[in-house]
Amino acid sequence: MNTTPPEELFIQSCGTDKKITDFLKDHVIDKKLITDEVVYQLEEGKLEGVYSDEMFFSNLVLSEHGFRFDMTTVTREKIYILDPDRKRGAIKKDFNGVSVFRYELAERKSTSRITGIMRLASSTVREHTMEGIAYGVYDLQLENSQLSWKEQQLLYRDMPADNDNYRPVAFDAKVRFHLENGKLRFEYIPKYYDFEPEKLTRKLSKDQYPAFVTKER
Repeated sequence: MNTTPPEELFIQSCGTDKKITDFLKDHVIDKKLITDEVVYQLEEGKLEGVYSDEMFFSNLVLSEHGFRFDMTTVTREKIYILDPDRKRGAIKKDFNGVSVFRYELAERKSTSRITGIMRLASSTVREHTMEGIAYGVYDLQLENSQLSWKEQQLLYRDMPADNDNYRPVAFDAKVRFHLENGKLRFEYIPKYYDFEPEKLTRKLSKDQYPAFVTKER
């Protein structure tokens, strides 16, 4: 029976992995970050979303070949219907609430690369669209005190559309952590796709989201 603690096994088996977890421990875990208000449009200008949040990273746990941690967001997001003059009218969706997302990653022996998944663990957001959705996480890089990776959504999720309808979409993203004047910065740059569920194909949407920049205060 192997009684070596998981953290020691992790250190013995990983090189780059430990540098990444050290970066997370030193600069990310237990930090509070704030995203200033971001405005975006959907359905070719028929809907307008307003988003801001507070973000926390916690619960870093090492295993024999990998690690996991949680990202908690306190989200303030509403989507409004725009009138013909592009003025906000009724609220179509209210996504305010608290959500916990879990990252689970490990080193692959075949390539010595770190890959994993990100998924929703829990949420108080009413009628949220993330249940049963998972993202592949890959291309982790730690260079010049910057940690980055890419996320690719599996299959599709729902997006509010005209009237009371939804339509299938997919999001991919580039993620980057870096320090600015000693303070943590988190950048989330999404790509937004229309999804064809019968053919399992996607194409870049005419609607595009701006970059989200979250800052330690």
